[in-house]
Amino acid sequence: MKLYFIVTVIALLGTSNGKIFTKCELARLLAQNGIPGVVLPDWMCLVQHESGFNTAALNTKNSNGSRDYGIFQINNRFWCAEGRAGANECKLQCSSLRDDNILDDINCAKLIYSRHGFNAWAAWRDKCRMKPKPSVKECFKKR
Repeated sequence: MKLYFIVTVIALLGTSNGKIFTKCELARLLAQNGIPGVVLPDWMCLVQHESGFNTAALNTKNSNGSRDYGIFQINNRFWCAEGRAGANECKLQCSSLRDDNILDDINCAKLIYSRHGFNAWAAWRDKCRMKPKPSVKECFKKR
């Protein structure tokens, strides 16, 4: 019984519960992964209003019963699968969008953007389109 308890505690400690990024940390990571600087403020605005920069974010309140996962709030209706990966456009499990490794999230978000632009995200349409965006210039100043 003690061994079971120890193994369970170690497993829980090793499990990532996600991460809350800073604006500059995320901006630099997006730039390193192919997001052009000219649209970084749009991505920052989107993430701020969709998830609060939290990779563990989960929205279960969509009127159609679908769910939104992770820092970009990627929807399970088309883009990720609950259960096994592959039966969706991004070829990944929704649960993988809620950890602190967001490289798969970035790639999926880039695919969504390439097909639908920022209009795929309600928060961007409602809170970012035609509105001031956060600056990211300070994130790339040489130290």
